[in-house]
Amino acid sequence: MPTERVARLVVLVCLLAPAGVGAQSSAPIELIVRVFDGLDDITAHCRIAVYTADTRTAPLVPDLRPGTGYHVEVEPGLYDLQITWHGPDDTVAIEWAEHLSVLRYPDEGGRHIEIVNLQPVFGALLVRPPAAWLETERDWRVSAFLHGGVGRAGFEPTGGADHRLFILPAGRYDLVAALGSTELTVTDVEVPAQRTRLKLLEMK
Repeated sequence: MPTERVARLVVLVCLLAPAGVGAQSSAPIELIVRVFDGLDDITAHCRIAVYTADTRTAPLVPDLRPGTGYHVEVEPGLYDLQITWHGPDDTVAIEWAEHLSVLRYPDEGGRHIEIVNLQPVFGALLVRPPAAWLETERDWRVSAFLHGGVGRAGFEPTGGADHRLFILPAGRYDLVAALGSTELTVTDVEVPAQRTRLKLLEMK
């Protein structure tokens, strides 16, 4: 008989709305959700239900696509995620990520990637390269380093078609990205705990 543990992972996201957000299009956005337990990707061991924020009726049930996460189309707005995790020893844990802001921004291409981490000290950093880098057939790379850290030991990301994903302890980081001999450096990037930060790299 499975045992059940119920916990609440509350993620309150408050965004300063850029110009034009008040006139958000009602066109649906593709919400993509991945779940981590610390550094471990446990998405395939979870079931996810998507609720309009502060409601618990009529959930949306995303489709799991191996390697990319759960996918579902939603209207722009605030959402709560119920995450049911089937863990070791036949245990079942239910976690909540609440008040996630899913809005349409030009640099997200009609989709929103949300990384949920069950360990409260971790955050996620999505890095996208300059558009010109994606137009070549050459692979680009990026590493993250603790801002001002001694020894400069780097963190490596997971892959993605047009982005790289870092799962990091909350803190401040420097990024070094390269395509061939072209190198870009970005310093002092904040990765908040239990948030997904998107960083766009720009050519100087």
